[in-house]
Amino acid sequence: MNIMERIDALCKEHHISKYRLSQITGISQSAFSKMARQQSSLSLETIQRISDAFGISMAQFFSDTDEYPDLTEQQKRLIHYWTLMNEKKRTFVLLLLEKLVEI
Repeated sequence: MNIMERIDALCKEHHISKYRLSQITGISQSAFSKMARQQSSLSLETIQRISDAFGISMAQFFSDTDEYPDLTEQQKRLIHYWTLMNEKKRTFVLLLLEKLVEI
């Protein structure tokens, strides 16, 4: 899978349009179009911004599988659900977890 196919797959998985991804990352839609036509390459900074938008690491971005090595099944499930949430939901979950740990 090439980088643009990976971006397309992540957009589909997270129900995010390329337009919305452009807004989140600050990368113009024309830049995405150039990348798709292979007229432009992606810098590591660009890939990091895209990875951040999906809540995944760069290692996960380039991974051929959705597996997370050395994690328990519960940890894998948490990460999976985390990647599906938007920033507002992630903030809420973090606050909830912090409060639960304090109890």
